[in-house]
Amino acid sequence: MSEVGTTHEDLERFLAHHHLVGAGLKREGVAPLREGNTAAYWSWEGIYKGLMQSGKIVTVGPGGMTGMRSVTGIEARKFPIWMNAQILMPGERTQAHRNTRSETRLVCEAPPEAFFVCEHEAFPMERGDVIVSPSWTFHDHWNRGATPALWIDGYDNGYNGGVNLNERLPLDAPYQDIRKPADYGVRTRGRARPHKTESPYPLPPMRYPWAETRAGLHALAEAGEQDPCEGIHLMLASPVDGGPTLPTIAWHAQMLKAGQKTQAHRHNSTTFYFAFEGAGSIHIEGEELRWAQGDIFAVPAWKWHHHENGASRDSILFSIDDWPAMTKLGFYRKELAQP
Repeated sequence: MSEVGTTHEDLERFLAHHHLVGAGLKREGVAPLREGNTAAYWSWEGIYKGLMQSGKIVTVGPGGMTGMRSVTGIEARKFPIWMNAQILMPGERTQAHRNTRSETRLVCEAPPEAFFVCEHEAFPMERGDVIVSPSWTFHDHWNRGATPALWIDGYDNGYNGGVNLNERLPLDAPYQDIRKPADYGVRTRGRARPHKTESPYPLPPMRYPWAETRAGLHALAEAGEQDPCEGIHLMLASPVDGGPTLPTIAWHAQMLKAGQKTQAHRHNSTTFYFAFEGAGSIHIEGEELRWAQGDIFAVPAWKWHHHENGASRDSILFSIDDWPAMTKLGFYRKELAQP
């Protein structure tokens, strides 16, 4: 099914065909859950076409059908963490809210005039940027440009007891005012910080620019430093203590060199991947999943897996993993296969 159609029913059928569901659309009668170690996989073709058509017929913002417009993998919600994709059309702004789950975003494409607003600070949307809105921080999205803004969400829903408290600003004042200067978080979370005696928690919102992440990957590559299981591998560190991105999940970026095959391993945390550049494959318990740029896929907990890049160019994956939560609970385990 390559064409989406023009009605809500057409869109629902298209998304179900690609094992997706959309915010503001019916979720009953969708395709059944797929089984197997590589079942949690969603192609960019389905994600992108579904988002673009959703942008035309599903309204967002104050008074809209839904607070925000997204598509989510049908199988994704059986995991404690997951990724989905979201679109904001030109001129749109979502109603500001805060919730108990953490919300994290990886920008796929956006015009220069689009940005996220979190705790009264504007964060640019540039391809490859990761922006983190920690638990119970107000945030909204604003696209003042002429083209759509698309991004990937990463959520830690499985660690809030199944109760995601959500508080929205009132309909007569639905948006945050932007009163902090540009790069406020970056300038006050480096080595020189404002002196405060109270606890640094809740965590501050943070932007991880793609330019810095890419520079880090290339620095590791030039130094010949890599992880045997993940290739050239970075974690986006917390600005508070240098640890994982959030107490529940860590964001990672990794580069798989052309022709590379990594060592098989397994861990009892869940990993969701977004294929940022290039193509490759992941092998999970003997099943091969081939992925291309824009695809989303997951590795279930405690499954043997390894990466392969059979292409002639390097590939880059972004991922979220709940090893921080598993570690804090005292449960985390990792095992490497014998060479």
